[in-house]
Amino acid sequence: MRMGTLYHGDRLGPGLFRSCLADVHPNGCDVRTGEIAESSAPVWVIGGGKTAMDTAHALISAHPGREVNVLAGSGTFFTCRDKAFPTGAKRWWGGARGIPTFLEWSRRFDGTNERDAMDWYRATVGITPTDGARNFAFGLLSEAEAQTIRSGVTDMVSDHLVDAVDRSGGVELQLRSGATRRIEPGSWLVNCTGYLFGEQSQRRTYEPYMSADGNVGVISTRAAIALLPSFGGYYLSHLMMLGQLGELPLYELDGDELAKQSREAWACAAVTTHLYNLSLIADSAPREVLSQNRLNLDLWYPPHRYIFGGMQFARAYPRQRDHWRLALDRVQERFDVRCGPIV
Repeated sequence: MRMGTLYHGDRLGPGLFRSCLADVHPNGCDVRTGEIAESSAPVWVIGGGKTAMDTAHALISAHPGREVNVLAGSGTFFTCRDKAFPTGAKRWWGGARGIPTFLEWSRRFDGTNERDAMDWYRATVGITPTDGARNFAFGLLSEAEAQTIRSGVTDMVSDHLVDAVDRSGGVELQLRSGATRRIEPGSWLVNCTGYLFGEQSQRRTYEPYMSADGNVGVISTRAAIALLPSFGGYYLSHLMMLGQLGELPLYELDGDELAKQSREAWACAAVTTHLYNLSLIADSAPREVLSQNRLNLDLWYPPHRYIFGGMQFARAYPRQRDHWRLALDRVQERFDVRCGPIV
């Protein structure tokens, strides 16, 4: 059997330690080439997020007819690429542009109803190859990719791997539900877990997004001021150069800790934090800081559409800022996580 480093709590499972012949994970091997590609043995993809879906898609596309199974945990849904970033003529009139979608999402979230807000987002722009998926981590998947995975996966199992143990000359997967799966000798296990909220995230220590003297900015998921680190780096550097970083009461969100308690609350709070802080920046920084931001996802669309999106945000944030702040304050109270201005 070949398998990667699959963790049982904070230790290697005993069967894994004895049987580990190769470090099989997307960072360590290209599943389309090499020994795994030359083998015809079944593959078990461990994980249900973006890394797992891309790995399963690569295996199915490169080796049609091969047995590919996915142990998908509780499942993940994605933003539909065809809706968020349409091609052709739909760029001119269709699609779900980022700013209007996030504005509506945050308007529906009041700090206590993350399930309802996420249900709306999933129904509006979501897609998943996994039935009943509730996790979301801002990944993208196209309709064609989802169909390829659905039709090509041999077995999509909605359960979590606890351990893989040698038993009576074979290997048995022990699942969180208490069920077990005996796998064919020579099977490959490809570890696609923990890339975003795994063990590494628990080792990240907290630092505020700004040092006490305002001379150092920190881009971190433990003190996020924007939806993605790329946005955080863009706005932090501009505010530091303008001498405004210490003047704005930006909210910082400990996304790692909140996601441990509720992935749905984390997703809603991340979008709300982004919009709230962006509204403060819009009121203090030169207009060019926002208009020249090439990270703006709506730049996928023709100029008249992303310009209109900017106008929508400019009209909306004076009315919604208090709502965003109250929603984030409720998140802080409910989950007792860092979600507010630097103390």
